[in-house]
Amino acid sequence: MHRNLMDKVIGINSPIEKSSNDIKYSSNELTEKKENSLKAINNTDQCLKYTPEKNKSQSRNCNTLSEKFPKNNLSRNHKVTEYFPVRRSVRKTKKTVLEEKQKNLEECVLSKREDGLKVVHFEGKGRGVVTTKKFYKGEFVVEYSGELIDMIEAKVRENNYAKDQNTGCYMYYFKYKNIKYCVDATAESGRLGRLVNHSRNGNLSTKIISINSTPHLILVAKEDIEFGEEVCYDYGDRSKESLKYHPWLAS
Repeated sequence: MHRNLMDKVIGINSPIEKSSNDIKYSSNELTEKKENSLKAINNTDQCLKYTPEKNKSQSRNCNTLSEKFPKNNLSRNHKVTEYFPVRRSVRKTKKTVLEEKQKNLEECVLSKREDGLKVVHFEGKGRGVVTTKKFYKGEFVVEYSGELIDMIEAKVRENNYAKDQNTGCYMYYFKYKNIKYCVDATAESGRLGRLVNHSRNGNLSTKIISINSTPHLILVAKEDIEFGEEVCYDYGDRSKESLKYHPWLAS
């Protein structure tokens, strides 16, 4: 009786049996799925790879490069200038700088520029030239303007001038393209270059420039010259004959 009662109880608890049956069914189904998965893996030629996630900065760099270098053009070589503009140098060549300086000096000579200078009288020395502005080293100051003559004519004039003690020395000798010339500035002309005094330690130096194949003698600043300074240059004549008539050339 107790056994039958237990059987009935078990029969009443049929959901337990059903649950047991469900579990068995689920296990079989899982086994079948595993077998199918193994078959699928065995039948494929591909292998599974682990690909780590890219760094965000690397991703941005890749995007930037892909924009500058399109994928369809990666197979050919590229010039840097295809992606970056060419910067042209604004620096002047040495030749250009020299040409500009020459042109500037020519303009100064042709325009008879004498800006920044004035004539003053020095006690015991006579007339001289001082600055009314600052001149910088290498800057044009004034042209030694006069009559350009050859050496034969220069010697004749020099002998005549030497006979008159009241006549100053305004003759400048120089060589240009292996030919000796002289600029005779003895005659009063109103130009200031002829009045620049001599000094062996002068602040000016002489320079020859050619304009239309004609040499011109100019005076440029040998150093920075301040406002109010007297400008002087070395006449360069140390001959016995010149020192005899003009002993101040030695000072």
